[in-house]
Amino acid sequence: MPIENSIPQPRPVATVRLDGGRLCLDFVNTIHDRYAVPAEDYIADPERFIEWCRRAGAIRPGENIAAPAGAGPRAALMRKLRPLRDHLHALLAARIDGVVPADEAVQGVDRWLHRAWANQVLGADGRMHWRSDARDVLLPLQRIALDALDLLNGPSVAQLRRCDNTATCGWLFFDTSKNQRRRWCAMETCGTEFKMGRYRRS
Repeated sequence: MPIENSIPQPRPVATVRLDGGRLCLDFVNTIHDRYAVPAEDYIADPERFIEWCRRAGAIRPGENIAAPAGAGPRAALMRKLRPLRDHLHALLAARIDGVVPADEAVQGVDRWLHRAWANQVLGADGRMHWRSDARDVLLPLQRIALDALDLLNGPSVAQLRRCDNTATCGWLFFDTSKNQRRRWCAMETCGTEFKMGRYRRS
């Protein structure tokens, strides 16, 4: 009898939830669940990263950004991607908790912001334009860093939240609910899980 492969297949990127409400939050939420063992990485390889970026809006229509070819460039992209995601999560979580973020997180995001600023130029139309051509695989990461800065510096940063399912989830989201009391990354997942657990304990 053949032995079945117990390793689960990665879920299609097209089904990955975008519950953060901001590009930078959806990016840090590409770890599912952040506190679970093992956690699932939605963008574990360059192809999945590119597909996710198109879906989330980090790559825009008409931009011909593709996964790099060759083991070296592919590994280099992932070495840049993963630390930025971790640093952004640490920075945003520190703001939620009202604590000073780690220097490593601040410096890590700051490097991407400087890269993004250096890669833009003011055009004759009075708008900022990217110097990169539409094939720069690092362009989405620069946009993500700029979105995080816009969130952290804006008046709506008070709407930044962490899912109440801190046992496994750890997702962050932008609370646009009417009463500003949203507790879950998504009611149909973590909210339902909490309610079912409470029902079983009653």
